[in-house]
Amino acid sequence: MLQMPEYKNTFFALLVAFGFLGLGADASGYRAETIPVSVRDAFKTGETAPHLLAETDQFIWGTSVTRWSDGKYHAYASRWSRAKGFSAWLTDSTIVHAVADRPEGPYRITSTVLKSRNRTGWDLVNAHNPYICRDGDQLHLYYIASRFRGEIEKAAGKPFPSEAWLKKNRSPLVRNSQCIGVASSRQPAGPFERSPEPVVVPHGNFKNIAVNPAVIQEKGRFLMVMKGDASGKEHLHRIQLVGESKSAAGPFRFSDTPVYAERQTEDACIWFNQKEGDYNMVCHVMGQPDLAWFKSKDGQDWQPAPQPVFMKKEIRLDDGTIWKPERFERPFVLTDDQGEPIMLFIAILDQGRSGNIAIPLRPAH
Repeated sequence: MLQMPEYKNTFFALLVAFGFLGLGADASGYRAETIPVSVRDAFKTGETAPHLLAETDQFIWGTSVTRWSDGKYHAYASRWSRAKGFSAWLTDSTIVHAVADRPEGPYRITSTVLKSRNRTGWDLVNAHNPYICRDGDQLHLYYIASRFRGEIEKAAGKPFPSEAWLKKNRSPLVRNSQCIGVASSRQPAGPFERSPEPVVVPHGNFKNIAVNPAVIQEKGRFLMVMKGDASGKEHLHRIQLVGESKSAAGPFRFSDTPVYAERQTEDACIWFNQKEGDYNMVCHVMGQPDLAWFKSKDGQDWQPAPQPVFMKKEIRLDDGTIWKPERFERPFVLTDDQGEPIMLFIAILDQGRSGNIAIPLRPAH
């Protein structure tokens, strides 16, 4: 797996400057197009519009999109009440389905496909950070939820936690009980059948949490990149590892070494480019102003792309201004049928509101 020197400021800037990475004639990439300035205006009031999925009284976060056989674009996003505060993503998130005629939207939310409470399953509390994976005529919706049924019964003598208990035990118990699940359906709007057990739990080189999965089905296998806390470290150090499985529900076998070991990373998005014959990953590097771009021939050994910065964490508007939201996370790249990127979806938080922004992508050359 990738081992790189430390970097500062713009992602990989020092590596390029000192010749570790070359951005020469063979460099290729994508250019983020401008979006209408009216999108920023709509965001301020929480109004859904082309290029924006938002709601006035709800937080919307982390969209994952697929184009279905009906020709429409189906999106899955996290949603929870603004009245509960942004931090309620850990305990009160649901996953909603939305549909649009065009990749940039506008998307219309049709239903909640996974609720935030499941009294009978392992995923007792929460449904967050969806990632949709198409497998022929099936859809597999990966998500994260908290598994602490035994702990709540032991601590509170009840099979289901109260709001007060969740707030009191948010950290470390609730935070460190997060695992990855999958729910499957043959229709984009569901119903989705949840897996009876988690697909991935902390083990081996990652501890505490198994979260933020990105999954594709390619060449007869399911390839996953997910985040956990690095084992062997006393402090929290987030890493991303690659896993493989023959089945959507696992078991996934994970690599021993993080995709990138020098910095904390999360929120991977992966796709296979059929024209180039390679796997691609874009992810959020904590504390850095860019989205990082990696490539792999086999899905296991990842190296920086010829253009290692996919894009800056900013949005170019058509009036010439630059919008820099307070938080710019959960990148999801929608591709065409050949695996060429056409749209980047980003979760943003700014001035107390959140939403998902759709940014058109074009080849840079």
